[in-house]
Amino acid sequence: MHIDDIEVIAVVGGKGTRLYPLSLNISKPIIDMCNIAVLTRMLEPLVNQGCRKITLASKGYDNTAQLNKYFKDGEAFFSRLGINTKEEFRYQPNYADKGSADSVRYCMDYYNIKDEILVIGGDNIANIDLKGLISWHRKKNALLTVVLKELDAEEDVTQFGVAEADGDLKIHRFVEKPRAEEAPSRLINAGIYLFSPDIIEIFKEMGDRVRDIGGDVMPYLTQKGYPVYGYLLNGYWTDVGSPGRFLRTTLDILHGKIKNVVVLEHNVDENRWIHPTTLTRNSGLARVNLGEHVLIGRECTIGDGVKIKDSSIGHTCIIGENSIIENSVIMSFVNIGKNVRLNGCILGRFTTVEDGSVIDADLNVDYPGDPLERVPVIGGGGVRIVKNSIIGPWKRVAPIKESYRILSTGKFVELGMDGENIYFTNK
Repeated sequence: MHIDDIEVIAVVGGKGTRLYPLSLNISKPIIDMCNIAVLTRMLEPLVNQGCRKITLASKGYDNTAQLNKYFKDGEAFFSRLGINTKEEFRYQPNYADKGSADSVRYCMDYYNIKDEILVIGGDNIANIDLKGLISWHRKKNALLTVVLKELDAEEDVTQFGVAEADGDLKIHRFVEKPRAEEAPSRLINAGIYLFSPDIIEIFKEMGDRVRDIGGDVMPYLTQKGYPVYGYLLNGYWTDVGSPGRFLRTTLDILHGKIKNVVVLEHNVDENRWIHPTTLTRNSGLARVNLGEHVLIGRECTIGDGVKIKDSSIGHTCIIGENSIIENSVIMSFVNIGKNVRLNGCILGRFTTVEDGSVIDADLNVDYPGDPLERVPVIGGGGVRIVKNSIIGPWKRVAPIKESYRILSTGKFVELGMDGENIYFTNK
């Protein structure tokens, strides 16, 4: 069997609450990462190695309608990567699955899938050697191979499922989000799974217990003694489901750290990608100070004296004179006033930041939060940050109309409100 025989099922049914407010009014898989949907960034490494059969497994009207509108039959996706194929994207029908495993089971049955199935989640981008994974899976005659990533000693394992495995990487159990002292290893579940076609029989055996892959299927398989193995991922891996990790991954793309993931815009030089319409509109950006690792999309207007480095700018943005943008993500249709300073932040679509404002992750604020998640995030559609505002680390801003939706998740704490916005942070 060749790689192009592998069936890829992307389980993208989550609500994306960790990314609030960016995902309040747009499905998480199609939030732009370097001006391309984040799901595209997840699929690129797989397709560039030969995968062609792709099923998008989402549920609910909003998620599925937005995905279908964006990707359609996949022709534009494949064309952008220079791939000529007769294969078309498939979608999970209107089925309210009970979790990732139930979604995979339903899609296998609906599309009569009888080949090996590569399942990816909606939060992970990885440089995975597919030939190596498939070869290992078959060599071990595994029913399920779970891609594992070994975290460095300074990295926190408590946010992941951690594998207990022997020297041959046969998995005996997973401990979900253990205390650091109780973690059986540094090997975490990377959210990528290769199933043998026989898994459909196990799903039948499990009946109504087929819900989540990590929570239900893997414990069942290991307890019953089925061959479940780990495959150690030596390349790049990241979880993009939180603002801090989303920003870090964007910068990694701009720095060329992710193999098989490319920035396809007009190259000014090796480390700068500027769309031709933006160059024309701004006389070649002669009066703009462009540092390295900068992406700027279509039809942007950029004022004199603006400084930009290590940042991704979306399409149709307006940036006022003498503003500074560093280590940031600016999505499409954002207006930035004059003398604004942005550092280490994310601005969602249709945000307006008025003159003299500062949004900076490095401001000195004493707060016991995850250092990676210092990223200020503005989003939710139409947020206006008034003149001379100062927004520091860990703060998120959304339209006040979204207050109940945000706070009812139980994951956030309100910091305050004004006439237009709610300010909040992680619990």
